[in-house]
Amino acid sequence: MSKGLFYRFMCWYDQRWREWHKVEKIDELISLSLGEHKGERRLMSDGTWIEPGDCLAILHFNRECFIPPGNTPRDYVRSALHFRKLILASFGQLSQRIQTDPMLRDVKALYGVSWLPPHGEKVGFEIERIPDSLLNNVRKFYFRVLLKTFFPVLAARENNRLQPHAYWLTRQNLIRHFSRDNSSDESASSKVQSRAPQDAGAIVNPA
Repeated sequence: MSKGLFYRFMCWYDQRWREWHKVEKIDELISLSLGEHKGERRLMSDGTWIEPGDCLAILHFNRECFIPPGNTPRDYVRSALHFRKLILASFGQLSQRIQTDPMLRDVKALYGVSWLPPHGEKVGFEIERIPDSLLNNVRKFYFRVLLKTFFPVLAARENNRLQPHAYWLTRQNLIRHFSRDNSSDESASSKVQSRAPQDAGAIVNPA
């Protein structure tokens, strides 16, 4: 990972962008910002209705927490296991916080965008591909720049598979799949572990 001038500039820009959008770091893996749903009314698979203007928690994954995947199968498995541990802890914490934190009391769902292969359906995520457009092509180029800057090995491997997908996780499904009161650690772990080698690379999103 280069530590040159451009790398330092991108680190500075990433920090300023997060401050501008009021992104709050929750833990090692996840940061959140709050926003309104600006799309059409939509029905989620668990029966939740997302109405225009409803509060969404926007997911941002912290680039600092990801171990570079390396070049060998052993390195890749190590990165996957590291990611699995982080995601179980982070979403478990979120499932508790969303029930107790006044800042999150109105959140209907978590929402995020990933540019790599879809994953997460087994733990309640609903995923849809974002249509091609001029704006999304610009975003795709920008994400390639981020990926090449912070994760060059991953960028080389995934360059031809970059497609934007929207990820939704309703408040109800977050609690159902990640709360310690509703599911065992072993059950959640097996769901994540079954896709962990792919997920460790798929969910890296510095923005």
